[in-house]
Parts: sequence; C-alpha cells; structure tokens
Amino acid sequence: MKKITLVLTMFTSYSFAQSIKTDYGVYPEPTPPTLPAAGGILVDATFGTSILRVTDANDGTDNHQSYSYWPSFNKNSTLLYISNVSGTPTLYDFDTLAFSVLNKRALFQSNPLGDGAPNAEDAIWSGTQLNEMLCHTSQKLYSYNVSTNAYTLIHDFSVAYPNIYLQQMSRSINDSVFGFTYKENINYTNIGYIDYRASNNHIDTANMPTLDEVQVDKTGNYLVIKTGNSGAGVIEVEIRNLISGNIDYLTDNGPDFSPGHSDNGMSCVVGADNWNNAFTYRTLANPHTFYSVIDYNNDWSLGTHASMLANDESWMLISSFIANTLPTNGIFVDEIYQVATDGSKSVRRLCHTHSDYLNQTGGNGYWSMPKANISRDGKYAVFTSNWGSTTNRDVFVLQIPAINSTSIKENENHGFIISPNPASEKIKLIFPKEKKGEKISITLTDIFGRIIQKQEYTIDAIGPEFNLSPLTEGIYFVRAGNTVQRLVYAK
Repeated sequence: MKKITLVLTMFTSYSFAQSIKTDYGVYPEPTPPTLPAAGGILVDATFGTSILRVTDANDGTDNHQSYSYWPSFNKNSTLLYISNVSGTPTLYDFDTLAFSVLNKRALFQSNPLGDGAPNAEDAIWSGTQLNEMLCHTSQKLYSYNVSTNAYTLIHDFSVAYPNIYLQQMSRSINDSVFGFTYKENINYTNIGYIDYRASNNHIDTANMPTLDEVQVDKTGNYLVIKTGNSGAGVIEVEIRNLISGNIDYLTDNGPDFSPGHSDNGMSCVVGADNWNNAFTYRTLANPHTFYSVIDYNNDWSLGTHASMLANDESWMLISSFIANTLPTNGIFVDEIYQVATDGSKSVRRLCHTHSDYLNQTGGNGYWSMPKANISRDGKYAVFTSNWGSTTNRDVFVLQIPAINSTSIKENENHGFIISPNPASEKIKLIFPKEKKGEKISITLTDIFGRIIQKQEYTIDAIGPEFNLSPLTEGIYFVRAGNTVQRLVYAK
C-alpha cells in the first residue's frame, strides 16, 4: 500500500501576535542588552519576544548547543539537552508554563558497559519516546534512558566493520533508520557513509572519501548525501532512495542548484542555493524540481542555518549572522526568523542573537554561530550566542509566539479541511456545515500552476473524495473557492 504524507498550510490571512514583524524592513541590531543571570528572562528590544538565559559564567566560558538539525528539546519540550556546558553534556528539566529550567545534571551519568563515552555533539532525542536519547560511541549505537540512566544496545557495527569510527548521526522520526559519516579508526579519515535500518537489520555503505555529511529524512525513506565537491557542473548532492536504491544527482549550479546548508522534513529538503543566494524547497522524490522560499538577492554577507525539526513544516526556522565583510543591506542581520515553505516568501521575524562571528579566534567563531534548532511543537528555539564577547558564549531559549488562534478560528469557517492527514490513497474535503448546499469550484494544481483536476461541486455532508494514486510524488495545491491548501504527496 502506498503511503501518503500531507503537510497542509492555510493561505488565508492570519494575524500574528503583536511582537512578530512580518515585513522585510531593516531593523538594526541594537547594542547587546545587559544579561540576567542564568535562569533569567529578557525581552528582545526590537521584536518583543522573550528569551531565557540558560547558562552563564558560573557554567564556564564555553557553553553551546550543537546544530540546527540536532534537537535540543525532547519530543514534548519537557527536557532540554545542551551538548556542551563547560565541557559536559548537560540535561535540564524544562517548565513550559513557567518558561524556566531546573534540575541541572550531567546527561550521561556513566558510559555503556565495556565501551567509551557517547558522542555528545550528535546525540539525538528519540522521535517516539520522551525519555530516550539516541547516541553512539565510536562503533556502537545505543538508546539511553535519561530517567533510569540505562543503555540499550541497538547495533554493534564493529562486528562487520572492525575499523569503523562513527560520526555525524541522523535518524528518522520513528527511530528506525540511521545515517552516519563512516571514518576509519586509526587516522580518522573519511571512508564514506553508512546507513542502517533497524527494522530489518540492513546496512548499506558507500565509498566517498570526499564526503561532507549525510542526513536521513524524517520518513527514513531518503538519504541526502553531501559529496563534499562543488563547482560549476559538479555533483554536490546525491539523493538516495533507501527503499529502491535509486540515486538522483544534483549539480552545484544549474540546472539543480543543489541545497547547501540544509535540513530535511518529511520527504523534503530545504537548503541554501549558493548560486542564486536563496533557500529552496524540493521534495526528495522529485529533487530536480524546486522553488525559492526566500531570496537574499545581492546581500552575500550573511551566513545561515536552517531547522525543520518542528512537526509543522509549513514554516522553517533560519538563524543568520554576519559571516564576512561584504556589503549588507541590513535585512535579517544576526536574527532568528521563520520563513513559510509554501513559496509565498512570508516571514516571521523573532529576535536578534547578538552573537559576534567575525571577531572570534580559533574555533570560537564556529561555536558562536547561532545555529538555532526548533522544538517539535514549534514553540521554542535554542541557540548559542557570545553576546558580543570574544571570550565566552552561552545558550539561550527563544519563546516563539504562536499564530493568533482567534484569527484561525474565524478563517476556518470560510475554509475546508483535508482528511485524513496523513492519508493513504484518497483524500476527502470537509466543509463547515453552514456551507451545505453551496456550489463551489475545486481545483488541484501542481507547483507550476498546471491544472491536474477541476470539478464543480455542491457541498453536502459527505464531501468530495480524490484519488491520489495516479499522481507522482511532489507538491500540489487544492483550491476550493477562495481558499487554498498545500498538499505534499509522498508515496
């Protein structure tokens, strides 16, 4: 049976909380405000959002989270993990009502029996269990229960690959598919990548010494492979279908403009187009087809990282910083903001990060980048900032204002629902009961606006059904009257 995943976005005119700016204006970053002690909350002077300071000088000078695609929060945002608090991976309880942290303790209370310390940088919260952290040592993959401090071995790769050294782990949302960079364990040079499917204990490897990294998408059906090669006409990214084994090859420049810094969603990838200075969205089933979600035009001064960890993939999270001395137009400088993934170019600008990158020395620059990651519920973002310093950095939690629920309810009366979600084979459109008897035009189009199907319908209590099986995987739009919803179809 084919599996269909739908990600829906209402294109009606929602209003946002007052603290959210949705324009493309220039909002200069002010002088970094005085910070409260760890546990204190400050309000962003420009955007009005709340920011919790998690660490301070009492935690040392080197405190940072890992990356934009490695989650800091567990599944329901009740536990917060920071990969480095003065050299120690650290766990906190997170109080969502009080917007506070408590019960600070070391994440790993001990090492796995007979093994070394787990890698802290790419430890990943389970996608299904609240208290489980997925982690690995140099050769073994574990699940670690943070409540009982007990390890469960998932797989020992050294049995088949005695020289293996694992790095840069990713996993599917159901914890069944894993991807790693595969290094040898003497000089730690790249061999290539390895992917592992726990459901049938299946392993694939590929020889690619130039490899940058690989990342499994949320479904576990695709592997995004960054080859480490770049240049005109060069294959920079490969998309491997882990079910069929087929590979799509994406050129760095046209026609593919492959995703650079990127993150994966459900059968999709959003990544930087380093030729046209934009972020693009593409499905992994049809990766040669894409569209821009945000354009930076001639401002090449920004470094950016993307996070698609939220369940709601209608928005992506971007954190930006001044990465060089090229001219800047001043838009999105040192900001965390959200961008709609539907191609509408809508933005939600959230806060300034106050993190200086240019004036750092050694590895301080990399760890001072605000590589923010978003929580599963989309309510929080965790980021690192040196707050203008060259000697220390700390970790912060941004509270992301929600879309105004009152406006949503008002607009829902004029819209429709696609059900089920996710679906298999068929979808049904459900209209408000007060719409019964009205005649409406329903159109299904692809991302280029080409009409796939169109029909006139008189609304009844049952609702029209559409068979999706003839469609190829990709992005479609369903229009009913004046309301449009986006449909992402992945078999």
